[in-house]
Amino acid sequence: MFHLQGYYRAMRQYLSTPKGAHDSKDYAWAVLLIVLTIAAVYLLLYMWGGIR
Repeated sequence: MFHLQGYYRAMRQYLSTPKGAHDSKDYAWAVLLIVLTIAAVYLLLYMWGGIR
């Protein structure tokens, strides 16, 4: 349990820095683009009958 608390504290400290805040926005943007890409591919396959 103490390892998780240390990890949480380190992440909080990292995200409070300018670089950490910028990186977190970049990671969130990347995750959003990945999710949108997966959704688009799924819809295309569904519309063309590839997924049932």
